[in-house]
Amino acid sequence: MVIDPMVIANTPKIVSSTFAAPWKVVTVSETEIKELKAMQYEGFELGKKLYNIAPYREVSNTNPFDADSSPLEHQLQSRKPGEGIFTDVATGPYGQREFKYLYLIDFNGMHIIREMTPCEESSRGVPVHSMIKYRGVIGGEIFFDDQYPRVAYVNFGSARLTFRNTLEAESTAKFILSLGYDKIVAVYPDRDFATAPYGMKDRYGDSLANAVYVREQL
Repeated sequence: MVIDPMVIANTPKIVSSTFAAPWKVVTVSETEIKELKAMQYEGFELGKKLYNIAPYREVSNTNPFDADSSPLEHQLQSRKPGEGIFTDVATGPYGQREFKYLYLIDFNGMHIIREMTPCEESSRGVPVHSMIKYRGVIGGEIFFDDQYPRVAYVNFGSARLTFRNTLEAESTAKFILSLGYDKIVAVYPDRDFATAPYGMKDRYGDSLANAVYVREQL
């Protein structure tokens, strides 16, 4: 894929996906936020749960040529709970690829990179999750609201660090909230993903199922 940064920078903003009314709204207490902020890891053993999300593991389903994270290490933004929201990000409608960021969470927190970043070392010409980090607990896509910098929209569409159940999705949304956001719209339905996998129709389209996570108002 050949990326023209000037074309990307001038892309019109088009709403291509819409949301249904949330199937649940969760208020996350400051106690939960403080607990996440207190979780500090200097390194982590494979197979142990991290940030209450999932076991720490290696990425899967990846092209061997896309297993090197060094080309992107200076282009990532990284945050741990309490370190603040991501800054200088491109904001735009959920679902529009030009405004999509990939994310991966590991023991050093959450790492993001804009998907439409030219990357000659990638087999696709743009970043993939395995080039962010080769180990982690979960990955997906995140979009940042145009009007409200403390609102983000997240899904769990990484084939390389797939989520397995709604608990992992919920714990991820709470983790992102703990960075400093006030509201996270998490795009996933209420169902057993062991019997019906999380697919493209769950992430993009009309009337997407979603759960909303908000910080407790003190």
